[in-house]
Amino acid sequence: MQAEDGTLIRVQTEWNGWRSAEVRLNDVHDVHWFQPDRAPRPMVHGYISCASIVEGDIPHDCELTSGPHRLLVCVLKRHTTPGAYAELTRRAGDQRLVAANRMPAPETLEGANR
Repeated sequence: MQAEDGTLIRVQTEWNGWRSAEVRLNDVHDVHWFQPDRAPRPMVHGYISCASIVEGDIPHDCELTSGPHRLLVCVLKRHTTPGAYAELTRRAGDQRLVAANRMPAPETLEGANR
């Protein structure tokens, strides 16, 4: 089953954090597996624009002159519908597992080809 791209999913910046936001499934890019420090297993991660947040709050420094920002987010299976999670894991596919000490730095979306 493939989820609709407009499906809202909950994301958070930290796998064990309490702050979360909702974004559309099609607004999550570069989906991959990543195991953060102290996480029990690799989890689905991706990048969103801070401008694509539909509801909620993802903590980050967003100055009016420098946004929008590209944010690394975590998608927890227990917070996601089965169809949306299946689509995200399909998109993560064979992406190489990113080690916690090699996490790429977030970038701004200005000039990005998205």
